Amino acid sequence: MRIALLGLQGAGKTTVFNAIAETPVEAPAGVLQTETHVQVVKVHDPRLEACREIFTPKKYTPAGLEVWDPPGLPPGTTEGDRERRGRLLSKLRDADAYVLVVRDFRSDLYPYERAAADAKADLARLVDEMVTSDFIIAEKRAEKLRDSVAKRTKTAAEDKLELSVLERCLAYFEEGKDLADLEIDELTEKRIRSFQFFTLKPMLVLFNGADEAPADFADGTAITMQAVTSMDAQIDAELNAMDAEDRPAFMEEFGIESTAADRFVRDVYGAVGLRSFFTVGEDEVRAWTIQAGDSAVTAAGKIHTDLARGFVRAEVFPHEDLLEAGDMRELKARNGIRLEPKDYVVQDGDVVHIRSAV
Repeated sequence: MRIALLGLQGAGKTTVFNAIAETPVEAPAGVLQTETHVQVVKVHDPRLEACREIFTPKKYTPAGLEVWDPPGLPPGTTEGDRERRGRLLSKLRDADAYVLVVRDFRSDLYPYERAAADAKADLARLVDEMVTSDFIIAEKRAEKLRDSVAKRTKTAAEDKLELSVLERCLAYFEEGKDLADLEIDELTEKRIRSFQFFTLKPMLVLFNGADEAPADFADGTAITMQAVTSMDAQIDAELNAMDAEDRPAFMEEFGIESTAADRFVRDVYGAVGLRSFFTVGEDEVRAWTIQAGDSAVTAAGKIHTDLARGFVRAEVFPHEDLLEAGDMRELKARNGIRLEPKDYVVQDGDVVHIRSAV
């Protein structure tokens, strides 16, 4: 799962990144970022750790979120400024979800478009940039399709169907409606999936400052936000840079109950609808990430495509049953392992073993 941090220049994205990254990057004060930082944030899961204690495996692999920290969107209203923002956004379309970092702190170190921080205006600007970017892509493609349909090319019939979908999307963009509310069937959804529209992907807002975000902070935006969360990234980045033995006292002093990385993972999992299932054994104990509602055959494909192709049955049991039994022998004695078909909906915390004919 690839998560992109998106924000205006000076919003503190890299400070957020350093608050959650296992290896913080250098970010000299006052120097604007020019490259994208990428790191995998490991998912600390006590359930998986308890399974590791039972099996003492040769390999232990927690789940992880790949987090991107690109340069902030530059200010300016010239054509060149707009093109630079467009190029930056185009590089982020492959992300699976977005965390919109908005600034609620004062700083003289970084240039800013306004004299004072205005998180609400930041959010509106970010949403507008993404909607505009999606509109441009849809309009350019629609223009080509209109020509194809008018010239009655060999693909005209298929192009006409795609054009009808894009014209519905364009109407939503122009009216300021959320594209997520567009009622489409499965075939139509497949037609527009390749466009990688920002407005059809999960998003959450991260309010960067000492105060908590207002409950209605993201209300009224043209893109629905799945969640709004808050972080004092400067404090959390300082905490993350400390030696592990010094952190508890610091956290107690500032009333911090969990690390920024743990809070970030929790918020992203909740907003995006992610779930974890486990595979366990003496060779490896590992967590895998799926979407809520994913089936057993989808979970098999996460492990290996051959397992999905040759899927026969899934051996499934809740991790709690394993922890209660203490080991696999006792769990089997209790008849605690179920056989499930490919359409079984995998539950968060399930332990899954795939039987495959391949």
